[in-house]
Amino acid sequence: MEKLVRQAFADHPGKKQRFAQSLGYKNLNNAFALIYCCLRSGVDQQNILRNIQKIFKIDEWNYDEAWHTTKILVRQQTRIAQLEEDLEQQKKGILARKNFRPYIYVKTSESRPTCSITIYAFVNLGKFRYVFLPYQILQNSDEYQKMKVGEIIRKHFLESDGKCPGMGSITDYFYRNSYDSFWEFDTEGDFVNSSIGNFFESHALAMYNNKTIAETPV
Repeated sequence: MEKLVRQAFADHPGKKQRFAQSLGYKNLNNAFALIYCCLRSGVDQQNILRNIQKIFKIDEWNYDEAWHTTKILVRQQTRIAQLEEDLEQQKKGILARKNFRPYIYVKTSESRPTCSITIYAFVNLGKFRYVFLPYQILQNSDEYQKMKVGEIIRKHFLESDGKCPGMGSITDYFYRNSYDSFWEFDTEGDFVNSSIGNFFESHALAMYNNKTIAETPV
């Protein structure tokens, strides 16, 4: 479709200019950007595609066939992109499970840093949200893990005075005992419940000139 319209534009440069101006943009580059976006997506915003066919007197049958083909190609490309994304996520999941290491995640009273997010990320205050554990702990029974994790939590809460730098007070803890499950503990190290799935772990970014120079969990 785009090829067909480009040829019509090339044959009628003056008409092309006037058509772009008729869209009401002060900057014609924006008008042409919208036109080509419609041509490549097959989505007829502001009746642009239908008006092009009428104004430039492009054969209606050829035009509609090209339009239909464009829609099919866009759907195929979207489907391929989705399949590639799904495959990439599967690969990441496989790698994450392979490299999984048990850890304790510190839950806090604040959902956002009490300081600048940029500073929070740049100095990596997010490291205080984690207590990483040796993989061997998973080789023990659930009861032993609960006991051991409870001891670690009590010690952590005492040594940190119940505070998490940049995130307020510590409210509870999540023990990630597998890629697909975790246990919740209170601040006294007592087991609360177990859950299937993952819990949300947000991240803070420090950027300079539109480039990420630091990233840390929040």
